[in-house]
Amino acid sequence: MIYCLHVHGFDNPAVRTLLLAATTIGEKSYSSAFQSQFPYQQIVPPNPFPSPPNISYCRPPRRRIASCASSLQLQQSASVQQAPTSTGWINLDTLTLRQTAQNQFNKVNDNNFIEEESDTKVIYPSPSIVERILIRDRLVYVKRDDALHLPCSNISGNKARKFLSLNNIPAIEFPDVIVSYGGPQSNAMVALAATVSSKNTELTLGLGDDDWLTSSEGDTRNNMLSQLDLAEEEDEGDGQNNDGYEPSSTNNAQTSSDVHKKRFIYYTKPMPRYLKKNPNGNLLRAMALDMEVRTLSHDEYTNLFGGLHGGSVLAPADLEPPVPGRSLWVPQGGACRIAQPGSDVLAGEIVDFWSKNGKGMPLAVCIPGGTCTTALLLHRSINRILGQRRANRNEPLDIRVVVIPCVGDDEYAVRQMISLDKSVGGNGRREDMPWVLKPRMDIDYGSARRRSKGYFTFGEPARAILQTFDEMNEHGLSLDLLYGAPAFNLLLQHWTSRSAECPIAGRQVMYIHTGGLEGVASQLTRYKHKGLVEP
Repeated sequence: MIYCLHVHGFDNPAVRTLLLAATTIGEKSYSSAFQSQFPYQQIVPPNPFPSPPNISYCRPPRRRIASCASSLQLQQSASVQQAPTSTGWINLDTLTLRQTAQNQFNKVNDNNFIEEESDTKVIYPSPSIVERILIRDRLVYVKRDDALHLPCSNISGNKARKFLSLNNIPAIEFPDVIVSYGGPQSNAMVALAATVSSKNTELTLGLGDDDWLTSSEGDTRNNMLSQLDLAEEEDEGDGQNNDGYEPSSTNNAQTSSDVHKKRFIYYTKPMPRYLKKNPNGNLLRAMALDMEVRTLSHDEYTNLFGGLHGGSVLAPADLEPPVPGRSLWVPQGGACRIAQPGSDVLAGEIVDFWSKNGKGMPLAVCIPGGTCTTALLLHRSINRILGQRRANRNEPLDIRVVVIPCVGDDEYAVRQMISLDKSVGGNGRREDMPWVLKPRMDIDYGSARRRSKGYFTFGEPARAILQTFDEMNEHGLSLDLLYGAPAFNLLLQHWTSRSAECPIAGRQVMYIHTGGLEGVASQLTRYKHKGLVEP
């Protein structure tokens, strides 16, 4: 496993070239998929497939009635039967979500810390470590969730928190199908794929029968290629209506040997041509873990999922559950109450650490935000714990959560959090949301960033992001280029601020490292294509 942490010298072209070839693959679900079908040396070259793959457009089954339940009862006891709603999706009120696993496959050894070169890997339920780093003469506490891994699925970072409860559902009780949507390089996508794959492994080990879960190397390779099948006229964007397209047999048909297999179906927009011809990064990892791709036209995707500003926590009314009564809908990025147990655990770890090490100082817990799910749920959990401490007359703590928007702007972040807050039983009041860090208005950002109020365009390479990426690496802090580096770029704008309106002024800073380092290689490839990184 190649784990790109504390690697210095990204400004050196030779080091960048090495990193462009690096791919981080987990030890269990990730590596088992690749070792059996794709030797590592086949992943590194720019053209890992013998012929250009294709992608098929397909329309989802139509449906007229509203979708699944809006609330989720978080249970800590014995599981109950998964009851479907009237729409055919699993009723989340009946799905048992735990903070701890209750099956033999998720058990770990007493020693949950694994030394790997210069880094420490932590296996849940051990808490992620907190490092102290001096950056621009200011001490920062870095909560290393990037080094936190879940048993079996081996997912890490922010998604280990979000999908902790799914990871802990025994395979025998796990939904037959998980359905979600988002971008083709999403961290949530590959995390869900790894979770589902681990459940299939668990079933295989539990039943002692490998035949019904395995297929030949050629079958798996052909399945991946057939899922990436797009007619050239669609690739050119001829504007034709996609109503005539039907889901391909590869996407829907299951062989008799796969009849009991857990499945993960993922909807996404049309992919860039270079990604279709040379799948890489998270897309390649997820497909190697048997993710089923459903590629929609831009219009269909927007109609189903709400476009840029996201959709509901409910499944779209027009989306038919693949297996009625046994299909679970997970919104983009896991933005739903499924993420609550993991946020509760993270909140407990932060409060426990600061009660022992904070010396009564106020703390700002800073976290990058996409859907801002973790920020909102962490804010609620910390406030609840602090309220309990006050009721028990424990030493008071002053801890606030500060979200740093990396997708959209502050208004988008607030809308997302208000929507989620209402869906989990909150009142959705603006004053009850976490603090949102905003760009300073006295900086010349250039015309493009001025239009977005100083925020970066998500996923778009920018020289300022790359500069922050390099600077943090010099301090021994490796970040990704989608969330970590943009978040720190904005954070550093306020590094020495004393303004009462600055949410980090006069406070100690704890940065939640949300991971995503496995995507750095593919992200740097985009920077290379833009001419920002030397070939």
